[in-house]
Amino acid sequence: MFAMVRCLSSDPPSTTSQDGIPISKRKMKKLFKVAQLSKKSRSYENDKIDKLSAMAEFGLKESDLEDLPSHSKPTISHSHHQNMNKNSHQLYALTEVYHKALKVHGSSEALEAHRRPLVAMRKELTDAERMRMRMRVETTNQHKGADRVVAIAFTLNLCDMAMKFTAAYLTGSKSLFAEAIHSAMDTCNQLILLLGIRYSAKNPDLLFPYGYGNMRYVTSLISGCGIMAFGCGLSMYHGISGLLHPEPLEPLTYAYYALFMSLCFQGASAITAYREVFAKARKAKISLWNYVRTSADPSLNVVLLEDTAAVTGVGIALCAISLSSFLNSPIPDCCGSIVIGALLGTVASFIIRTNAAHLVGRSLPQRITDDIVARLNNDPMIRSVHDVKATCLGVEQSRFKAELDFDGRMITRAYLQEAVHLPALLNEVKQIENEDELVVFMENHGEKVIDRLGDEIDRIEGEITKKHPDIRHVDLEAL
Repeated sequence: MFAMVRCLSSDPPSTTSQDGIPISKRKMKKLFKVAQLSKKSRSYENDKIDKLSAMAEFGLKESDLEDLPSHSKPTISHSHHQNMNKNSHQLYALTEVYHKALKVHGSSEALEAHRRPLVAMRKELTDAERMRMRMRVETTNQHKGADRVVAIAFTLNLCDMAMKFTAAYLTGSKSLFAEAIHSAMDTCNQLILLLGIRYSAKNPDLLFPYGYGNMRYVTSLISGCGIMAFGCGLSMYHGISGLLHPEPLEPLTYAYYALFMSLCFQGASAITAYREVFAKARKAKISLWNYVRTSADPSLNVVLLEDTAAVTGVGIALCAISLSSFLNSPIPDCCGSIVIGALLGTVASFIIRTNAAHLVGRSLPQRITDDIVARLNNDPMIRSVHDVKATCLGVEQSRFKAELDFDGRMITRAYLQEAVHLPALLNEVKQIENEDELVVFMENHGEKVIDRLGDEIDRIEGEITKKHPDIRHVDLEAL
């Protein structure tokens, strides 16, 4: 539809289609604006569209296109061969396809409901897709912000852990002990995250040809499992054991000092992480929650979630200790430990789920895959595209794999036109007198045709990586 409106920009649009279906001026103006905004996002052969794209984009069936006049797809020599693949090389005028779609669907509103653009505009991208687009810009310095935030959180949590364990030992508070375990787990987790950030920056080697990009998800997953096993498990165990075997509390003065200092430490770390996440979410033009939910930067997300849970846990512990002191009963303190354990379990579950999805091999957003496939289908050297797989290999690395059915005649024609002097070749053919000379001739030029196929694969791979810089590995196989 975008290219169709481009051709309409040269001639004033008619308010009535060739099938008698009225098209409002407002609708045509809207279509013209959409086309102007998306010229660079889709490639057509001038004002034409191939059969597969027309069926996919306008919601048509193959039988709907049978009565429309078709044209051959232009080749390098601007000629066409009688045995070309019809689905890949039949082109239809965009205006005729659009009018046919209006007739089939009944109205422009119904057409819009059925239409599925192969490549959408920026404003139509989902939050995950916008995040993917933004991560391409940050491939050179993407880990530095997370590195700084994790290092700050590690230092503050180390001090906080020492204070909480000391106060828990002096007071015997179950809630304070649960918070001390929480801080200890945070400290260990942030050390693991720092190692993951360092390893993820290593270059590919013989053992790991696709690099170490997934190490950040691995360390974040380990962090989540540690929080679940030790943070959640020990806190709940300590709280339940306190309910079953209550013990009198010691004076809680040290506990208040430790909790207020902890609030300062954890608050400073949480503010640092929040500012970094908020800045990146604003660059991606998405909400803070969607940034965290897409797990675009796992190390930074883990620090933010841990610090947020820590600040919340300090508040819970402070309330529990205050109630225990006011009621002179250890029950509220034990209940506070159980609530803190439940909080840690919730955070750990979220971290494990989001990072496990990336490690399994999450595919790229569908619009990115469709964009690449549409470009491949419109390449004159390719008949069809099969077995497409596009997966993420890390925070800013992706892989695209596809099997291509190349047009042998087009490859040969390109070789003949660019690398061979036809009159000299003709003389060489005329001089062939026996089968041995024919075999030598075929071997010589057959090898060069295969080399030409390799050059075309290199060209296509270069076009894909140029359009999508975060796709570091492109594997194209010839059928």
